[in-house]
Amino acid sequence: MSLSTQRSQRIPTLCALYFAQGVPWGFMLTTLVNYLSENGLSTEDAGVLTSVIILPWTFKLIWAPLLDTVTYRPMGRRRPWIIVAQLCMALTLLGILAVEPYMFGSDMDIAKSYTMLYWMFFIHNVIQSIQDVCTDALAVDILPESERGVTNGLMWGAKIVGKLVGTIVFAIVLDEYGLQQAIWLQFAILIGVMMFPIFLVERDGEKRMPWSKGEAQVDQLVPLFPSEKRLPSSKGKAQGGSDEISNSRSVVLVLKDLKQGFGLQSTVAFVVLIIVSLIGWGVMEVVLKTVCNQELGWNSRDTSTIMGLGVYPEAILALTAGWIGDHVGRRKMMTLGLLGYGGISIAFGMAHESWGMDVEIFGTMHYDWIVATYTVVYPALLAIFVVNFLAHAMQLSWTKSSATMFTIYMTLSNVGHAVGNYRAGEIEEIFGIHGAFIASGILTALSAILILLCGVKQVEEAKLKYSD
Repeated sequence: MSLSTQRSQRIPTLCALYFAQGVPWGFMLTTLVNYLSENGLSTEDAGVLTSVIILPWTFKLIWAPLLDTVTYRPMGRRRPWIIVAQLCMALTLLGILAVEPYMFGSDMDIAKSYTMLYWMFFIHNVIQSIQDVCTDALAVDILPESERGVTNGLMWGAKIVGKLVGTIVFAIVLDEYGLQQAIWLQFAILIGVMMFPIFLVERDGEKRMPWSKGEAQVDQLVPLFPSEKRLPSSKGKAQGGSDEISNSRSVVLVLKDLKQGFGLQSTVAFVVLIIVSLIGWGVMEVVLKTVCNQELGWNSRDTSTIMGLGVYPEAILALTAGWIGDHVGRRKMMTLGLLGYGGISIAFGMAHESWGMDVEIFGTMHYDWIVATYTVVYPALLAIFVVNFLAHAMQLSWTKSSATMFTIYMTLSNVGHAVGNYRAGEIEEIFGIHGAFIASGILTALSAILILLCGVKQVEEAKLKYSD
């Protein structure tokens, strides 16, 4: 039994790896940034610190070709990379322990904490971006088309649950027990997740570890092109009839694949959509921290808790939106997500005079309910877009260098997100706090027009043409 043949193995493994991304992501992006914001960190600095978490994910453009060209096939195409990256993710978390003396007590120094966390966040996310490339490539390799929508929803949902743990649970751990306990607990979680790729192989007959019995296999790979056939040989002959399976592929061939892959109107339009649609998200998530921690005076634990509550509707829609997209159309769901997210952000900005309004519902007072509602609801609308965007990106990754194509899409999404984070302070200065939400919401909603140009018909025709 293996990941490629057993649905009961591949889905939990992919979800666990995404969960492992979500925990430190939520802790860094929300819990620690909220703590610093509560203690005086400016919107501009919060934006820079947030962007440095996102920035390393643009390096996936480097990791993807490396992953497609260098492998140790006896252990599988992706497993060796995943195991090493997962271990390094756990180890790099320990570096954050050096910041503890400057974050608490009489020696608190927010400026020094900011500088040190800047580099710790950067290093950890460089490693995490490698793990993400490996995991996405594994998903592209082993998921049949019929499972992609649902599985992407489950994977995204697992990452959201990880973010929930990193945000709410670790905000409490940080507040009650301190930074050391928060870091060591996350370390244990990441090491635990590493057991999935250690004990489960990609394909039957492969080695579990370098010293184990087994050999390289190709017979269970999902073909990219209609003309490709799965080989019946249990010993895994290469496609050209050779008994040897190469651990590398020519960079020239990969570049040729990319030229073909991005030579279509649908893939070019998708690239533009990815960048433009996520700039607004980057701006709004940073400015929202300033609204909560400084404008309304929430403490960082309360802010992290409210932001963490948004994980529940986000997880529900992530789990259902992929399935709905498979049945009614992914582009329709992507459009719904962008228009919904953009629309609610515009409405939130226009309601700024009522941000501090309290309301009594069934005898219970709800303070600052407009801000709290927006904070909880907007991630769910964003999830509708993201889950279907991921599945659509897989479908548009159509060449033999599919992992590289898919990773380029993911990298560009991080570029848009990071640009929004980095420019959040500048956008706030130009438009004001409430105007930043209105401007970003308009940009997000208008980007939905590009979805009209991102169909898959051209891709299917190109597959047939290049497989001849």
